[in-house]
Amino acid sequence: MNDDLRSAIIATADRIGANPVDLATTFSYETGGTFDPWKAGPTTQWGQHRGLIQWGEPQRAKYGVTQDMPVAAQVDAAGNYLVDAGFKPGMGLLDLYSAVNAGKVGRYNASDAGNGGAPGTVADKVNTQMGAHRAKASAFLGGEFNATMPGEAGGGAGRAPFSLSGPVGSAAPAPTVPVEAAKPDSGPDLAGIMKMLAAGAAEGAPTSGDQAAAPAMAPLPPVPLRQVAFDATKFFGLLPTRR
Repeated sequence: MNDDLRSAIIATADRIGANPVDLATTFSYETGGTFDPWKAGPTTQWGQHRGLIQWGEPQRAKYGVTQDMPVAAQVDAAGNYLVDAGFKPGMGLLDLYSAVNAGKVGRYNASDAGNGGAPGTVADKVNTQMGAHRAKASAFLGGEFNATMPGEAGGGAGRAPFSLSGPVGSAAPAPTVPVEAAKPDSGPDLAGIMKMLAAGAAEGAPTSGDQAAAPAMAPLPPVPLRQVAFDATKFFGLLPTRR
């Protein structure tokens, strides 16, 4: 039953423009956290209340709710009841629960405590009594959802479609980043090194806007050559002789 109920909540919420978690939170609250589609509630002027939104007997007769009907059909009937009670696409939990508890949206200060309901107004119950039920509803559905408004193509921009396991990611492939092919290692880049050295030398050279360059060094005096007399005997003695 859980899968059928989960699918029905999501489908009905999508149809009427509600958040599925809001709808499931209301079902959890009205059934004491059981999601029992025939949960018995108090007896009021409307007879024995039962089901996911605690239908009174006249309301069950009007919307065709019976004990043996499929749970999905009761959820669909609850959607019809909410629309008839004034629920519009985009309304939140406060109006949704006002329709269930007070018979019409916008009745935030109404209370059914005199008919056997929990103490507090519609607003009190939504704001202070439903926290644990919302957590249970979110876990039951598989996560928080954003409602899809009727008539929105594709669920609206940037909105994930509903799924039994929560929002579904986009089927579009993830963007890829081109990767430059690795270049073979051919050793040091001698040409690049020479360019860097030349650039460094150019940066270190003074420009016209720099301070005046230091004066050039004076040329070194020439070294006098010592003149030696030619010794012919010694010269010829160094020459090789024939034997």
